[in-house]
Amino acid sequence: MSRMTREQLQQLSKDELIDIILRQQEIIELQQARIEQLEARVSELEAQIERLTGPPKDHTNSSVPPSKSRKANRDSPRQSKRGPKKGHQGHSRRRQEPDITLQCRPTHCDDCGADLSDLPGREIGSSQVVEIPPVRPMVIEARRHEVDCPHCDHHQQAQYPPGLEPERTFGPRIEALVAYLQHVQHISYERLQQLMAQVFGLDISQGAIANIVRRVAEGLQPRAGQIREAIRASPVIGCDETGARVDGNNRWQWVFETPQASYHLIADSRGSRVIEGVLGDVKPQVWVSDCFSAQMKAPAQRRQLCMAHQLRDLEYGIEAERCTFCWRMQQLFRRAMRLDTCRDELSEDLFAAQVRRIEAACDALLADQASGENGRRLQKRYRKHRESLFTFLHREDVPADNNASERALRKPVVHRKVTGGFRSTWGAEAYATVATVLQTARKHGHAALETLTDAVGPSIDENLLLQRT
Repeated sequence: MSRMTREQLQQLSKDELIDIILRQQEIIELQQARIEQLEARVSELEAQIERLTGPPKDHTNSSVPPSKSRKANRDSPRQSKRGPKKGHQGHSRRRQEPDITLQCRPTHCDDCGADLSDLPGREIGSSQVVEIPPVRPMVIEARRHEVDCPHCDHHQQAQYPPGLEPERTFGPRIEALVAYLQHVQHISYERLQQLMAQVFGLDISQGAIANIVRRVAEGLQPRAGQIREAIRASPVIGCDETGARVDGNNRWQWVFETPQASYHLIADSRGSRVIEGVLGDVKPQVWVSDCFSAQMKAPAQRRQLCMAHQLRDLEYGIEAERCTFCWRMQQLFRRAMRLDTCRDELSEDLFAAQVRRIEAACDALLADQASGENGRRLQKRYRKHRESLFTFLHREDVPADNNASERALRKPVVHRKVTGGFRSTWGAEAYATVATVLQTARKHGHAALETLTDAVGPSIDENLLLQRT
């Protein structure tokens, strides 16, 4: 449509002018819709450019695990010498009391061939070697007998010794070792079957291994229940979750952590109902976690956000946008964490004064408007969770980070990657039960194999095991 002059428009009728205006409105609406579409596309392309040109997210500036971070090549050959540092004092293996002593005496003279076997000699040296003797399974058969009492004619029956009950196929030590290798050393059923055959000479099926794992987990369930109650009674609880695979489906492994106990649970949900199911009507004083929505719904009087997560998120804002807010907030968090580590070195009044300064500096940073997308996003987060930033400065029993929970999930992640996950629901539940008991036992200084041996029942008398017919 060509442009019309004022004189041409004045010659048109009212209806013709209305038609022109309506057509112009339709054109404007179409153009406006096209503009909005193009603006959305421009925003999408700008975001894509930012992702491609911005710094990559890795374990140093985000929650990406170290295993998924790219490992850079060393720029130059290693300058420092490998091995111990200068001045390091080496330690050789100490000699032990030998179990077997061999007397190495010459039998004949290499020069003239004379017989020297009966002549006395003098010791000129010794050498110790530690070796494992050939390992082969021992089959122990217990036979019960019955005796008639000559005084009262009572038929007295003998009982089976501990560890040799009729319902057993394998002894307690074998069951504890199988559970240890499967749960602690992350050996799959197939590889464990081969290991038992080639190393110990024990022919055992994968089904028997599964039955052993099930029995061990069932024996540990009462302890796991006690640990759960200990977690519920703790005033401060840390929590984290990670992915799990159960029977080809995605699941979540949760851990509830205190300095004295660890409780593991594999559930089909990552929602807050899992936390509610574990805690029940209990409301802990402080909940330590990351900013995941389910964690923030946990019923607790106060919270502590994991400072380690916040430092990494702020680091990305610094690298991507050179955000002043991110840098200043990161420095403030580090200052608070340093203050927490030297709490015992300061007087109570001086420590409280430093805490007030940190709180005031935080409020000032949150009052100003941050720059950049990441800066504004993190500032919004900290404004929302302001009361959860420095709880660790007001309570000595609250950690500044949630690293304990993350460490508790490292072995389950390794187990998942090595074994490929769990083939059944009961297998996942058994693993969570064993992980609960073993990690808690480790916190109290108990070894894993020792804990499992105690759990599977009374051990067979060692003197009996040393006898071979």
